[in-house]
Amino acid sequence: MSFIIDPPLLLLCGLAIYFLGQRLDWSRHAKIVVGMAVVLIFVVFSFFLYADIIDCAFPYFSEQSGSEFMFHSDITKIYKPMVPKIIVLFLFLLYPIWILAGYSIPMLLKKRSQVSGEEFSYSQVKSRRSAGRKSIDQINEGSDVAEPDAVSGDSGLQEEGIASDSDNSSSYSVKRGEDTRKCVFDAINDLGGIGRFVKKNDNVLVKVNICGGVPDKKGTFTSIEVADALADLILSAGGKPTFADADMIWVKFWPAAKDAGYVDWAKNKGVDLVNLSETEIVNFNFGSDSALGIEKVSKKLIDADVIISVPAMKTHLLTGVTLAMKNMYGTFPDIDKAKFHKKGIEETILEVNSAFTPNLVVIDGSVGGEAVGPLSATPVNFQTIIASDDVVLADSIACKLMGYDAMEIVHIKMAQERGLGTASADNNIKSHSYLPPGEKDGKWERPDSRIKDFYEWGVELILMFPGWSTLFNMGADFLLYDTARLPVLRYLVPPLLQMLHDFFDSNLKGIKSTTGDITRRVINVCLIGLVALGCAIGYYQDGYIWRSSLLFELSFLLAIAVAALASARMKTIHTIMLLAISSLVCYVVESTNIQAGLLKYIQDGGRSEVTLFTISGWIVMMVVILQLSDFLAAWLDRLQIFKDMDSWRLLPFLVAVVLFILFASWEGYLAVDNIHVWGMYAIMAALGLFYFWKHPLEWNASLVAVSVAVGGYMELLGWRAGFWNYTPYHETLPVFFALTWALNSMAVHGLAYVLRVDLGDRERRHLLPEIQEKAVREAVPSQKRSDPHSGG
Repeated sequence: MSFIIDPPLLLLCGLAIYFLGQRLDWSRHAKIVVGMAVVLIFVVFSFFLYADIIDCAFPYFSEQSGSEFMFHSDITKIYKPMVPKIIVLFLFLLYPIWILAGYSIPMLLKKRSQVSGEEFSYSQVKSRRSAGRKSIDQINEGSDVAEPDAVSGDSGLQEEGIASDSDNSSSYSVKRGEDTRKCVFDAINDLGGIGRFVKKNDNVLVKVNICGGVPDKKGTFTSIEVADALADLILSAGGKPTFADADMIWVKFWPAAKDAGYVDWAKNKGVDLVNLSETEIVNFNFGSDSALGIEKVSKKLIDADVIISVPAMKTHLLTGVTLAMKNMYGTFPDIDKAKFHKKGIEETILEVNSAFTPNLVVIDGSVGGEAVGPLSATPVNFQTIIASDDVVLADSIACKLMGYDAMEIVHIKMAQERGLGTASADNNIKSHSYLPPGEKDGKWERPDSRIKDFYEWGVELILMFPGWSTLFNMGADFLLYDTARLPVLRYLVPPLLQMLHDFFDSNLKGIKSTTGDITRRVINVCLIGLVALGCAIGYYQDGYIWRSSLLFELSFLLAIAVAALASARMKTIHTIMLLAISSLVCYVVESTNIQAGLLKYIQDGGRSEVTLFTISGWIVMMVVILQLSDFLAAWLDRLQIFKDMDSWRLLPFLVAVVLFILFASWEGYLAVDNIHVWGMYAIMAALGLFYFWKHPLEWNASLVAVSVAVGGYMELLGWRAGFWNYTPYHETLPVFFALTWALNSMAVHGLAYVLRVDLGDRERRHLLPEIQEKAVREAVPSQKRSDPHSGG
């Protein structure tokens, strides 16, 4: 076992697990357990070799030490001390990727072998020919109608809801009750009966949600009760139902269908159950102007006389909700779903529904899924069925019942604007009678729309990098599906996802999503990317990579990630100003301290000077300090600790300066007779005094506390790693240098403020909604806006 031999061996192990699993009919979990066991054996044994805990006893290699064998030093001339620990860690982290890649290769090859060269277009989709629907007003002519808000969570609801819009012939029916089967029958009957949609000998494709859920958790997949009721209705009309879904990133169709009970149900019912990924695959032309272009689809979609979308009613981290429109996204047979995120998930959902518009929608809300859906959703006993001949209308009604404004959901808003259907927000929709009120109406726990936009943006950003599509597919396979089923992890993942939700919720409030703002985010993140590149180059040039400190490197990588997140929330002018002033202050402070003999960098060639790593590292630190100060200030503001202490705004400044002077004296630095050093710190303190006078106590206290904590942590790690040391010599970290970071931050923020860029004004620094910005402009006089934290 070695870093060179292990990858091909693990690939072969992955291939073996795939074929043995096929032959021995292993369950998915059995394959995972075997795969994890193999990886664990490789990792443990290889680590023991790398750490020279055991000797290399393999034939032909027995004269080498364990670490020499791991690097094949006799051939590569690479030895253990030459390789940074962070790289070794990365190599070990690749082990599960190799075995997953080996497992995936035959599966992907099998999928590709099913693809036909034929190409189809909109005009060849049979279900579109029967899209002309009979108006519900013609069916129930003369019925009394009521207002549409009957289905909103704010209404008193009675027994049933049914509505229509005579302008576009869209209609819906909402039924509630413990008898799910009866609710399905009654809802479809309100729309004119199944005969309105299904004729004798029609091939009816029923798209249920099997692979988008977890068999062990109700509310994450379409219930068999709803599928059974639909099967009876279709058969009674003389139709030929086919219940279908396709392989997803995180789950394969047949194991999921078996675990959910669909395989036994279909066999007993005598209906077809089909994995669309295993059917004939053809090319479909979505149009030259579409995001999809020519894409692979199942020919069963094209040949179906009627398409019925039957989703589970649940939330979704990336799209807000997953309902009838999102359910049709699940018809794509390609296992590589990452490419659709590259093209834009919302546009993909819109275009697949435009091409294969469901003739009938039945949303299964008998048991829904709230909170961090789709796979870690919490079941909701909602006892609700929504039926409609309009996929957009059905989804918008469901959104209202869940507590969303349908226009918050991007693909629903796009569909409404492009005329695919009618959203329930339209005041022309009427309701015949009211629904019984449900205690969860409008009160579902759900991902905030801003957060799901951020997740999707993050996914699209990650997928811009070559090779990450494969990692995304394989990683999501385990992290989303398997962790929702495995013991212990199934209970830990939902709270973890909820914590991530809460983190991003507090972080992303008020961020705009216009085209210009998205462009600014990309520019800002790219700027931080260049800074990170500078860190890496400087780290190598200074020779630190050969004195590798794993804790320092991991901490710095985390800091870069936090800096990228912070930059995504800022206006570009603030980002550029922060980067430029941080560089300037860094050069002045570090070069002054080096020349005064207070600080010595231990760089290659005996150098001790301000380098690319020093400056780029400072920039990362200042962005991180700004980000964490935001969080702490918002928390302090909510706690109202400083509610009546606005006049105390200079207290953090005084505490920081007093401690700075005291520790400078106690640790021997005050005895340094250098006018440049103390003159520099005096100017920095003056800038801090001016800046703190203009800002509230919560912000000032947060900036000082975070600066000292983060700066002190970085000083400790770098000093312990031997990257720098201090004079006079200390066996422990000088507190004085941790306290200097409070003055460093004061100087950066003070200089920016003098240049009329207020880094401490959260609202002006962040990307805020245009309406809110306009309101602020109108509400605040111009002289106040230029000095939002003025104390006068």
